[in-house]
Amino acid sequence: MSPFAQPANGGADRPAGHAGHAGDAGDAGNIEYRVAHLHDRLAAEELAELGVRAEVRAGSVVVTGTVPSAECRETLLRTVHEELAGLAVHTDVQVAETASPDHAEDLP
Repeated sequence: MSPFAQPANGGADRPAGHAGHAGDAGDAGNIEYRVAHLHDRLAAEELAELGVRAEVRAGSVVVTGTVPSAECRETLLRTVHEELAGLAVHTDVQVAETASPDHAEDLP
């Protein structure tokens, strides 16, 4: 068998956009590839967001980090859902508070 041959149930006969099941041997690499592509999109597109992490954990993807505004968070979440459609995705993305304080801090 050639090192480049696909297994009998490999990706060539899968429908386009098929995300598969986390337990499938070939899909673990597919999930990692899709997460890497997501990182590329986040760094290169309008967000230029490098402070967000996406990791594969127990067959799902966990996206964590902090963004500067609610608009950035919405754009980030839209990009994540576009790129990882069909996968279980858990997000914990916070919006950084960048407004100046509205009162003086009282120190003891």
